Amino acid sequence: METAQDIMQKNNAIAEADTSVAVPSDLPDEISQGITSGGEIRRIVVDRSACIGARPCVVAAEKLFQIDEENLAYVVDPNSVDQDTVRVAAESCPVLAILLYDKDGNKIFPQ
Repeated sequence: METAQDIMQKNNAIAEADTSVAVPSDLPDEISQGITSGGEIRRIVVDRSACIGARPCVVAAEKLFQIDEENLAYVVDPNSVDQDTVRVAAESCPVLAILLYDKDGNKIFPQ
């Protein structure tokens, strides 16, 4: 069974290798990210240094986000939910640790 660390490493590698989605210039250092296959939101990023493990993202989108053994959120499957659910999950974070970007690397949320 894949561990949270395995999933994060895999998703981060896929996101870094995907040249169709620009890498934002303001990415935090410690992240878990995923690239979606389409829609306005193309890059989903959890700023793990800002995450407090409150879990509303998991409640809103448990197939998209999970909590690891460090009590921090990470991206599991960036294509598991629709765009509206991604936005609701990001907006539910009390410390705004979930960042959403478009394909050009422009931040959609938070503003």
